[in-house]
Amino acid sequence: MKPVLSKGKLITWKDDKGFGFIKPDDGSKEVFLHISTLKGASRRPKLGDIVLYEQVAEVSGKVRATRALIQGVASRTLPTQRRTKRRGLLETFVSFAILAAIALFTIDFSRSRSSSSITSFKKPECIIKGNISIKTGNKLYHLPGMEDYESTVIDLAQGEMWFCTESEAIANGWRKAPR
Repeated sequence: MKPVLSKGKLITWKDDKGFGFIKPDDGSKEVFLHISTLKGASRRPKLGDIVLYEQVAEVSGKVRATRALIQGVASRTLPTQRRTKRRGLLETFVSFAILAAIALFTIDFSRSRSSSSITSFKKPECIIKGNISIKTGNKLYHLPGMEDYESTVIDLAQGEMWFCTESEAIANGWRKAPR
């Protein structure tokens, strides 16, 4: 249900205090107007302006204007535009959250299926690569100079590791790679 708008002329305005009074067109009692009720107005009110407003009666019997606008003065945002703008912001936020969730899922999924972007942390003297075979799942170690040594990538997230000595690799259950 649309609110009933009253119409009147601004007969008093104290710009320094941000309030004034409207004389309603229907000849009823003056209505108090505060600057805060003109939120969308592109300028401040002036004496003689025609104001459209909703009326609210206070407990004391005084009447004040709410949701007011100055007739003929462009509004920066109308109430329906504000709702649309809020809805637009909400939709933007939800879209962003969904995209972020998809990105996080994709990153997590890709880490579980391929090697990590962090391929190694090792001491300079530890040059033996402990690699888990993709085909068999066997734990194999590679020494420098072996055929597959240069192409072997160590993924610590998958349980692969660096060893300082062959005996250390063997003691941890790793076998020497065939090539």
